[in-house]
Amino acid sequence: MEKFYITLLANIRKHPVIERMIISITKYFPYITFVIYPCLLIYLFSIQSSLLWESIWKPLGAFLLVTIFRKIVNRPRPYDQINIKPLIGHKHGESFPSRHTVSAFIIAFVCLPVHLYLGVFSIVIATIMSICRILAGVHYISDVVVSVIIALFFYII
Repeated sequence: MEKFYITLLANIRKHPVIERMIISITKYFPYITFVIYPCLLIYLFSIQSSLLWESIWKPLGAFLLVTIFRKIVNRPRPYDQINIKPLIGHKHGESFPSRHTVSAFIIAFVCLPVHLYLGVFSIVIATIMSICRILAGVHYISDVVVSVIIALFFYII
């Protein structure tokens, strides 16, 4: 894994446009998700939808589970274990699973039954954001994959 990140980050840094794009996506895409979510809740409330309650408890449950699990496991981030400099500054530890990823995906999943296009758009945003967190060197692939599985689990239950 060390060689993967060293090579990956070296190649990204050779292309400043790609590097800036990954940094921007990593920093700003979470805001897209977190604007969509309250708008979704306001919309569901305004039409008195039966989907409102599950659109609240599923993201909340996934977020709380991941937050507690991260504290218990406290897995080091790639830059904590490997001699690399991530593309963005980030706190140390609590890498597994990715809270950004689980939040973005569970929000995208609860959008699907409300509006298909919004749900698909949100899934695309969540996917791009999650990949960029790996490319930025702040998460392992397993951090992101497990987060998607957790979000899917909460959506299905």
